Amino acid sequence: MTEDEARRRHFQLTGIRVIAVVMVLLGVTIVSGRLIDEPLIGYALVVLGAAEFFALPWFLTRQWKKLDS
Repeated sequence: MTEDEARRRHFQLTGIRVIAVVMVLLGVTIVSGRLIDEPLIGYALVVLGAAEFFALPWFLTRQWKKLDS
């Protein structure tokens, strides 16, 4: 793997995690009732954001390892 490819992968993983954290924070804001009055949407965003934060980077690294082999 080249240095440019490693840098690109690092930024992809970091971007995914940042977007997931923003999604969780948006969900918490919705649940608290400050943005819209529909807490079910907020709970869904919190769950999806947490799943994205933990599962998607793991899945991507597994796929990249398969490609590098």
